[in-house]
Amino acid sequence: MKPNLERIPGTQDRLAEEIIARAPRRIEQSFVRSLDPATALALGRYGARLASLALRQNSVDLLRRSVLATSLARCLASDDDRDFMVALAVPWIVAQQLGEAPAEVFATVGDSLPDGPVARLVHTFGARTDITLEAFGWDLVRTADGPDFRPAY
Repeated sequence: MKPNLERIPGTQDRLAEEIIARAPRRIEQSFVRSLDPATALALGRYGARLASLALRQNSVDLLRRSVLATSLARCLASDDDRDFMVALAVPWIVAQQLGEAPAEVFATVGDSLPDGPVARLVHTFGARTDITLEAFGWDLVRTADGPDFRPAY
């Protein structure tokens, strides 16, 4: 399986960046309702790509944007919580790799989300201490451009 930055297209990164840029500091449900549900895919892909870029660039800001984009995608598409947690495992590990407390990074993002199940899950997942790449089906790989992640299966 190819690494995330190679296998996940970045063609809609600009759209996701625009959404993140105009998101208020405290996102209300009205903002989420203003988004086209079709943008969930762009946000989810952007979030996955940003986690690898955050690790490569040693950037906590990119990491927070990764968690925010992934969370907004989940607000727009009612996927299974397990799939959402699999997606959150990579930024959780990146937080550790950057020397940050995952609970703090995730709480910052969770506090900015509309009250509800997504915000609660972001808080709860961030506070966990049992997250490993292996348990969530990921591998950390070294590429010519730097570290990246890929599904283990």
